[in-house]
Amino acid sequence: MNKDAAETLAIRAIAHIAGDDELLQGLIAQTGMGLDDLKAGIGSNEVQLGALEFLLSHEPFLMRFIEDSDYAPEDPARAQIVLSGGPIWQD
Repeated sequence: MNKDAAETLAIRAIAHIAGDDELLQGLIAQTGMGLDDLKAGIGSNEVQLGALEFLLSHEPFLMRFIEDSDYAPEDPARAQIVLSGGPIWQD
């Protein structure tokens, strides 16, 4: 997974969270970020990482995203690592 793919996954995760009231309320409770913060920061590394960390913090939330996307269960963690400056995976 390269940086562009990681950013795309993170943006899709943000859209998924914003479209689900339970997830959005959980994100607000855990991070303090609200819908306006997500919209304003969708392209920022910090907001992307925050959304991924939120999904990765609770397996049912993560699996809900996986089921609604075409990603493998390990992809959000890989994206988080890449966006944090870690290694890039060759797909």
